[in-house]
Amino acid sequence: MKTLNIDTIQTIKYFPMIGIVKETNRPPGGMTSIRKIAHNAFLNSKKDVLEVGTATGVTAIELAKLTACNITAIDIDDNNLSVARERAEKENVAHLISFENRDATDTKFENKTFDMVFCGNVTSYFDDKIKAIKEYDRVLKDNGLIAAIPMYYINKPSEKLVSEVSDAIDVNISPLYKKDWVDFFNLPGYELVSCEDYAFDNISDNGVKEYVDIIFKQPHLESLEFEVRSALYSRYSYFMHLFRTNLSHMGFSLMLLRKVSSPTEPELFTARALVLE
Repeated sequence: MKTLNIDTIQTIKYFPMIGIVKETNRPPGGMTSIRKIAHNAFLNSKKDVLEVGTATGVTAIELAKLTACNITAIDIDDNNLSVARERAEKENVAHLISFENRDATDTKFENKTFDMVFCGNVTSYFDDKIKAIKEYDRVLKDNGLIAAIPMYYINKPSEKLVSEVSDAIDVNISPLYKKDWVDFFNLPGYELVSCEDYAFDNISDNGVKEYVDIIFKQPHLESLEFEVRSALYSRYSYFMHLFRTNLSHMGFSLMLLRKVSSPTEPELFTARALVLE
């Protein structure tokens, strides 16, 4: 925080900003998505989980609290990892989580180390998505699960919006749709266990402002000099309004894929929920 000044704040990108403001950075769908994945995957204290792109650690911490599983959570931002470790200590789950600075496309872990790889939406930010997914596969045990929550466009965005989002996250993105993610994760030796599709809610300007105000009530932000705090508030508010606009065009899927040695035939006699009157 000591290096923040008016000039540097204007150039901060979103991912470093997460650690500065200590945002509770959640996957698409938030805590509900984390809890559904934990439930659908039957996670428990005997499972070893790799979380890719942990940011400030919220997913790893929630999984640890829900299931007591053993988690290795990786990210490439040391400031984010520091915030994550502090949070895990406060939540009394630090003994279950190892926060490490590692490259998701070349983790250096041994083959078949983990029972689950939880990648959320982080794969979206890699230039070589196939390389990242192959790394998930390499470190995953037989019969293990990949938990992915990819975001994708439902409605085509403008070139201007895509350019602004690319600049904000410092990643050159191109519009992807659900079919693209199905293709990315269509790996040999995997079967789709479950897939639930969602669209993001439309958030009002006032809703965005209320959220940003809550973030900036944190003591480490309230104690900043007025001009620095105002500049940081303005920059973070810009990100939130931009992402609100972008997400109004988007949806996401909760995907669980199992690594199998022998695929099973498809089910013929499917069913739907019965509503009795």
